[in-house]
Amino acid sequence: MIRFSAPLVALPAPMKTPSLDRIVSRLYILRLVQASPSTVFNLMERLRERGIDKNIRALRPILRSLMMARSITAELVEGNGRVYSITDAGRAELDAYLAHLNVLQDDMSETAE
Repeated sequence: MIRFSAPLVALPAPMKTPSLDRIVSRLYILRLVQASPSTVFNLMERLRERGIDKNIRALRPILRSLMMARSITAELVEGNGRVYSITDAGRAELDAYLAHLNVLQDDMSETAE
């Protein structure tokens, strides 16, 4: 019989693949806070203007994820609540998303011809 002296460690759960909706929301939020620092209510309004109907409960996890990735920061402003701003890492993430979209658009244009 073989015995192992090291304790067995559970493998981490695989990361959940983000949905397209979540990626698009993340892209829009980065773009909106790049244009101007925003509160969650302001982001919600600006997303609705663009046809993305998100409530605060749907936005908060995305904002938290962006903060954990250090793509945005939040500053508590009296009278406004948290105001979200983009960071250098957020700009890099946004640029990467936009570059991927450009490649996709070019690829689709070539396919259509």
